Amino acid sequence: MRLCHVITKPELGGAQLSTLNILAGLPKDKYNMFLITSPEGALSAEFKDLSGVNTFFSPFLVRPLNPLYDILAFIHILYIYRRYKVALVHTHSSKAGIIGRWAAKFLGVSRIIHTVHGWSFNDYQPLAIRSFFILLERITASFTTKIICVSNKDLETGLKYKIAPKEKFELIKYGIPFKRFKKPAVDRLKKRKELGINNADPVVGMIACLKPQKSPLDYIKASIEVYRKKPYVNFVLIGDGVLKGACEKALTSSPLNGRFIFAGWRRDISEILDILDIMVLTSKWEGMPIALIEALCKGCPIVATNVGGAAELIKEGVTGYLTKPGEYQETAECILKILKDSDTLRKMKKEASLSIDSSFDMYRMLNEVEGLYREIK
Repeated sequence: MRLCHVITKPELGGAQLSTLNILAGLPKDKYNMFLITSPEGALSAEFKDLSGVNTFFSPFLVRPLNPLYDILAFIHILYIYRRYKVALVHTHSSKAGIIGRWAAKFLGVSRIIHTVHGWSFNDYQPLAIRSFFILLERITASFTTKIICVSNKDLETGLKYKIAPKEKFELIKYGIPFKRFKKPAVDRLKKRKELGINNADPVVGMIACLKPQKSPLDYIKASIEVYRKKPYVNFVLIGDGVLKGACEKALTSSPLNGRFIFAGWRRDISEILDILDIMVLTSKWEGMPIALIEALCKGCPIVATNVGGAAELIKEGVTGYLTKPGEYQETAECILKILKDSDTLRKMKKEASLSIDSSFDMYRMLNEVEGLYREIK
């Protein structure tokens, strides 16, 4: 089967990691695999080095709307489909999901799958733009064979806005390398010192692309609120992106006094999770945050905004807390609840670890995706 995945940008995120796991895990004797993505992103080297996958980096695939680049991306993707006689197209993310599926439709590809890692429309868009994207999703879904949702929330949203009939949707939740994340990956003391943490105090962290969707400035504001009441807590921010400068500026004028570590992109996420006591996510909208699955697997209680599939992972007051987007004071209060005493933290860490079992393993995800490929053959 000639199979082509298309994803907008190889940055460090749930959509990209799940795509990487699918391409790496599918049997090479059954699939002739291709990948189209942008050349710029933290995971570009990992996508390039995928064994048995023909990777094409399109310079025209950019996230912002750009009529000229979008047309050129459509032509480039169309050329690759035609040149390599692609029989099944699987798209990811909003921009690649639209352009990649329309190119497949234009060429007459009969099997088209799209994975929703969070819809292209959200409550923060102006009404006209939001309505446009809903209409565009409906039209594109009309010739899409199957639409995979990674959370019940996204599936419910798709049905609510009549993107497609129920029978066209499939729920396939994210999977992670379960055994690797369950085991401690590092000497914790050594890793703490590597990051510049030279004390035994609690560590609160956030791992995210620094873009408006993730609202990293809310995390910094929450960290300041916590620091004012508990100045012995350490804070870590792992990530990079368009808001990096704004985050650096906010930290420069903050009172955190060396207690905040801005580490940029890291490849050792599993090891860093081993030293975190609490994981925070301040997103305005989401699909299913894979970082939360990884953190819970490592035994990190979560404080996250109640968006996307977060509520499907977090048991309120047991494995973490859900907050409202933009309410950084509420985020700070919930962090302080977990840190109020060592017994509370220890109990929530245990419950967090128990909440993620082998049903979150990436091989379950792979089997379900491959089953879908065979079903629509």
